[in-house]
Amino acid sequence: MKPKKPFLMGRKTLLSVALTMTAISSSAFASDKETITLIQMGDLHGTLVPHAAIMKNPDGTEYEAASAGGLARLKTVINSIRDDNPEAILLSAGDLTHGSAEAMFTLGDAMMVPMNAFGIDVYTPGNWDFGYGGAVFRNRFTSFGPKPTIPGNLRTMTSYISCDDVPVIPGLTDEASGYTCDEITATAPYPTPPGMGVIKATFPAVAANLYNAAPLPPQAQGKPVLPPFKMLQRDGVQIAVIGITASIVPQQADAFNIGFRFTQGVQELPGLIEKVKNLGAELIVVQSELGLSQNIKIAQSFEDIDVMYSAHTHEVTLGALVVRKDKVIRTTPGERLSHKARKLLRKGGAIVVETNRDMYVGRLDLNVRGGRIVNFDWEAIAVDESIPEDPAMLQLVAAMEEDFIAGEDGLVKRHTFRPGGFLPPGLNGLQLVDDLDTVVGYTDTLLLRHHVLEDTLNNFLADAILNVTDNVADVRSVPGWENGVDLSMANGFRFGNAVLANSAITLRDLYTWFPIAPAVNIADFSGASIEGSLNTILGAVFDRNVFMQRGGWYVGLANMTQKLDLKNLPLTSSSGRIVETTIGGQAIDPGKRYVFASCYGHGNALDEVCRTGGGANHKFFQLADPDDYSSEITLTDPVNKVGIITGPRVKQVAPDNYLHPVHALRRYLDSLPDNTVTAAQFGAGQGRVVTVNSKIPGNPAQPESVQIGQPNNTPDVTFVQPPFGAGPDFFSGSIDHDD
Repeated sequence: MKPKKPFLMGRKTLLSVALTMTAISSSAFASDKETITLIQMGDLHGTLVPHAAIMKNPDGTEYEAASAGGLARLKTVINSIRDDNPEAILLSAGDLTHGSAEAMFTLGDAMMVPMNAFGIDVYTPGNWDFGYGGAVFRNRFTSFGPKPTIPGNLRTMTSYISCDDVPVIPGLTDEASGYTCDEITATAPYPTPPGMGVIKATFPAVAANLYNAAPLPPQAQGKPVLPPFKMLQRDGVQIAVIGITASIVPQQADAFNIGFRFTQGVQELPGLIEKVKNLGAELIVVQSELGLSQNIKIAQSFEDIDVMYSAHTHEVTLGALVVRKDKVIRTTPGERLSHKARKLLRKGGAIVVETNRDMYVGRLDLNVRGGRIVNFDWEAIAVDESIPEDPAMLQLVAAMEEDFIAGEDGLVKRHTFRPGGFLPPGLNGLQLVDDLDTVVGYTDTLLLRHHVLEDTLNNFLADAILNVTDNVADVRSVPGWENGVDLSMANGFRFGNAVLANSAITLRDLYTWFPIAPAVNIADFSGASIEGSLNTILGAVFDRNVFMQRGGWYVGLANMTQKLDLKNLPLTSSSGRIVETTIGGQAIDPGKRYVFASCYGHGNALDEVCRTGGGANHKFFQLADPDDYSSEITLTDPVNKVGIITGPRVKQVAPDNYLHPVHALRRYLDSLPDNTVTAAQFGAGQGRVVTVNSKIPGNPAQPESVQIGQPNNTPDVTFVQPPFGAGPDFFSGSIDHDD
């Protein structure tokens, strides 16, 4: 990795901002009366405090940051932009209330308290904002419609933080600042008890593609859950911000989706664009959680869209993309727009930008004349060590962190996560009784979901679950499982903190890698169903039709290897992109039953293990002592097998003391020499997933970038995932347009 270079921001460098706290400014349009400044932050994933990160220089080269992000640094950057332009609009999209232990064990309340102090002008939810169920989502984000009571099992988590716990901080949460805190508890006929409601968003949330569905009453079904847009005015310019939330929620855990219907948003856009234009909109911004690939396509397809603010895919556009029809031009950071980019902009092209978690804040300065964008300046501002932490926000974050850090007595406040069906009293569910900064291991190599296919972190996660479950004696007592566990997988999540090489791994890090509450489970599957599910996942990652892409990267594999042809197989009679799969060093047998251990999303039908369907004989792992991750593990049957979701109710399926992936990771780290993850054992270069050219006898391996199609399949080679998929161009359905 190359060392970081000074990041130019208009006439100032990032370093000068950090040292002098002067305003972050843009040189191009600072004195223009029709300059509209958009501030963009997205996919924060419940991250309150700084963490290690791999950052990018403007030229796309990378550097290591031992401490990046965190809400206090974000606040510094945003305050500085507002000092430069008090009329700046703060936009946020995607996955705000999920992604950390603090968020999970409080159902997002720990995140909402500080986020309500940012002054967000418009927010669009992401898929993980639905992760605590419909009641939590509606009480938090909706301004109209039903406000269901918080279910009994969830009240355990919502009771950890209430508005009474918000400290009064001058200039941030005091009365003069305008800060408010609200919990909806009085909704009839079954009110949520005081102190057990969720912290409500005090900023507006918009989504054009989210509707009410059963089990709500028929008169409510089909009606919007959120307003589709928000009208704003800056410097005499009318601005419409249209929201599109993630459409993939129905493909996630079933409990996320109760009472909601999602569309892709493209059917709603023509009517909404016409409506906001009739309301006087001169500038139309769409902020969308569909992901970069789909957002590029939408921006190309609707000429009235001026700015597409993208979220969900965790890419960072160092240079903004200017798109129109089938044209995509990447601008160069710090340089004037090229003639081609200006020409595309004049013809009605849209600006597409995306930021990555709390590690970047986007600033987009638009020069608007006569209702048209004639020029712009974009910067993805790196939020690294050079940015000082805002003292007031630092104090507020510390108040939210207090219960997760050991006190003077060395103890931490107990936190319990109770999934569906778990009701008080009793210590049932996932227990957190350790300081989040507890060191649980070490690594001599970078741990980060940094690649779209094989990844060192995913190798480690998958191996950990395989090792721990295979050492449970009960497994071999099940008929047909006498040889133990055959394979495991780690889901292709994009979120999670980086742990740099030669660093300690903390409990906090483990929970950012698994910031959900799945239970580790096991079942047996045919080889055909395993390979079929993996082909489906590959399609969702690399489909040339961007609307068929789900997002996320490929899964991690344990005791498995695969050869993939992402480019040529779609042209053949093959049913997918997999050329060869081995399990335990042997070619996969479609008819053989394989024992597969991984994770189960609470509320799902008992058919899956880690996105692989068609399983049988599902069982769960449980701890003898829920407070002790190292206590004895036994195998047990599901608590319920059928009728798991009935109306709004979700039955308990996993046992009271279910084994969580974080438990498995800690046990595995304890078993490694010196508790250390090594590149030699888990490095991505082991060849668990190899791309090949299946047109050549012997299926020779190819570099990933060549096989996926870069740079032809991406406008920016620094992207992790090529937004145009992989395979023949004509599979995208695109027709080249001559301008």
